[in-house]
Amino acid sequence: MTTTTNPVPQKLRKDDTIRMQRWLRTPAIPFAKAWWQRQAKQTRTGLAVAAVFAVAGTLSLCAALTQEASAPDAGKVWAAAKAWQGSGAKETETFTVNGHWRVDWIFSPSSATGVFQVYIYSADGRQLMNLAANSQKGGSDTSFWAGPGTYFLKINSSGGDWKVGVQDLH
Repeated sequence: MTTTTNPVPQKLRKDDTIRMQRWLRTPAIPFAKAWWQRQAKQTRTGLAVAAVFAVAGTLSLCAALTQEASAPDAGKVWAAAKAWQGSGAKETETFTVNGHWRVDWIFSPSSATGVFQVYIYSADGRQLMNLAANSQKGGSDTSFWAGPGTYFLKINSSGGDWKVGVQDLH
């Protein structure tokens, strides 16, 4: 007894293969050009704008800031880039880092309802990159980052004093 897993006769399989090979050799440009020309001007403009945003978003993701467990430090030293302290909310000035960097923070709540958060923004202020700190209990910590560029921090704090420092790995 013989069983087959493909009930299509050999001749039909060969014809389909030849048709597929011919179709793959057909240039797509004339088809795409004809389709593009059939579209209304507003549709073409909208598609072009959408394509620009898609490319910009993809490039933005390629250069995104990533959090690290710790920075590679073979033979390198941490250099202080900027430091701030205070209580309440603060938007820092911009700072530039080379590749591997860290955010160190200390928060001392004055009440049980203290809140402390540090957000990292791109220098143009339009893109929130990541959250560097989020605490209600107080204490200190360090978060490590990979991504060269110019950034600033938005510090959201209530009910306590804080210190924040940025260090760059050189």
